[in-house]
Amino acid sequence: MSTPNPLLTAAAPELIAVIKALQAFNAAMGPDPTKWALNYPGAQLILTGTVLNQLPLLATAEGGVAVTQLDSIYAGWITKLSAPA
Repeated sequence: MSTPNPLLTAAAPELIAVIKALQAFNAAMGPDPTKWALNYPGAQLILTGTVLNQLPLLATAEGGVAVTQLDSIYAGWITKLSAPA
């Protein structure tokens, strides 16, 4: 089994929340196409709010992983450059 991508692992909770928001949007729209015009404004507002609320969480999770990965890359470069020729 391959090692999971740390960026995807960090983002998983927020991505799951967005997918659930899409499911909720579909449920709010309902199965009756004749009511979609009436249901759309409220369903869209809930979907937009949910997705926008996930952005700060996603940025925090991704930022932490990115810094850790960059620190590892920088340490590797320092090790290579410090090695005697």
